[in-house]
Amino acid sequence: MTWWYAVVEAEHELQNPTSEEKIRLLGERLGLGPGSHVLDVACGRGGPALVLAREFGCRLTCVERSPEFVAGARERVAAAGLEDRIELVESDAATFELGRYDAALCLGATFVYGGLVPTLERLSAAAPLVAVGEPYWRTWPPPPEAEREGEEWLLLHPTIERAESAGVRVVSLIASSEDDWDRYESLRWQTLDSWLAANPEHPQAEEFRARGAANRDRYLRSQRASLGWAILVCRS
Repeated sequence: MTWWYAVVEAEHELQNPTSEEKIRLLGERLGLGPGSHVLDVACGRGGPALVLAREFGCRLTCVERSPEFVAGARERVAAAGLEDRIELVESDAATFELGRYDAALCLGATFVYGGLVPTLERLSAAAPLVAVGEPYWRTWPPPPEAEREGEEWLLLHPTIERAESAGVRVVSLIASSEDDWDRYESLRWQTLDSWLAANPEHPQAEEFRARGAANRDRYLRSQRASLGWAILVCRS
């Protein structure tokens, strides 16, 4: 079976609604330098790691369980000549044994540990600074489909309160813009469209076509106006 995300995010440099500029800002807020060792949990195709290693000279240990994403990350790291800075580990982060790091990242993947609070509890035990990327609602109440799909996101202020209930202090906020969202979402549409054109007889083609259409409709009807995403930099 072909994995949905391996198709729709095959061309993404960054697999979250953010930008290289904001990842560089994250590196500055974390105080990274050539002597820093950073853990990146659920690193995907390695986008943030590539930016941070290139810009700050830091060393990263990147953990990702998807073989498709690990393969893509290895290619990108090799092409950038950063094999000496970025270690890629194919493993489920939930069972990966953590060491000690100068900073830890979990950008858009707190589901790995069961949510925002357990993610911060787990990673703050391994690093004094933790950065998490998390969705939040810009408006309340959220769209009706959010309740149907079981999404438990909050407004920004209670999201920060939820984070700080893990015993950390949120010391910086890097929020995504509408342009960041449009770039991230519409590249999914374009990538899926190209895949469908190249694979018209694939057994999952119609399933993927329907899923892509539903996701695009939901984004344009409600999420574009109501859903935010931000990187929270937390000190343990």
